[in-house]
Amino acid sequence: MERFRRLSVAADIVGQLFLDEPSPEMLTALTNPDLLKDWPLQDPDSREATAMLERSAAQPDTVEQLQRDHLYLFIGTGAPLAQPYESPYFSLDGLVLDGVASQVEAFYATVGFQPALSTGGLGNKLGNLPPDHIGFELRCIAHVAALVAGAPNAREYERLVALLRQFAINHPARFAEQVLAGVTEHARTAVYQALPGLTRGVRRAAVA
Repeated sequence: MERFRRLSVAADIVGQLFLDEPSPEMLTALTNPDLLKDWPLQDPDSREATAMLERSAAQPDTVEQLQRDHLYLFIGTGAPLAQPYESPYFSLDGLVLDGVASQVEAFYATVGFQPALSTGGLGNKLGNLPPDHIGFELRCIAHVAALVAGAPNAREYERLVALLRQFAINHPARFAEQVLAGVTEHARTAVYQALPGLTRGVRRAAVA
């Protein structure tokens, strides 16, 4: 149960980093060496990423730098440098909201995940994004992992674990590396340079 609780915390934070630049509170946490040492996941990718953030703590990213990175990586002034939606990777025409987005949305309904309500004060801002945004998919992993951690019995636990693995394999695992390649190539801030490692830690924990 503790493993899934920690996965839920990590996936929630990582998903939010794809959806928007860090809030002041999150940025403080991501530059606090004591908190970074207690990052919920301790796999090699996660440890390498948190070590990178620790090294940058003496000269942290500015709000403006983070906003710029997020804009160019995931929104774009023409096209995003790290396309965050699943559907374009598998659409013959590279279209957002083509095919796979409806499958993702159906899974959200199955587990009771509501993207627009999962983002706190950003709900109105992000509620019109397509459902297959990698940030929403990671926050869905966080949602299901929390359900696993609170499962009332062994049967429900096993059912939810199976759903979690199925979703992680069928969706984020299919295109995350392509997104992360764009992030690795173009990120200029320490937070977004660390994001690929943090994401890989979440993805692997979800299918373990």
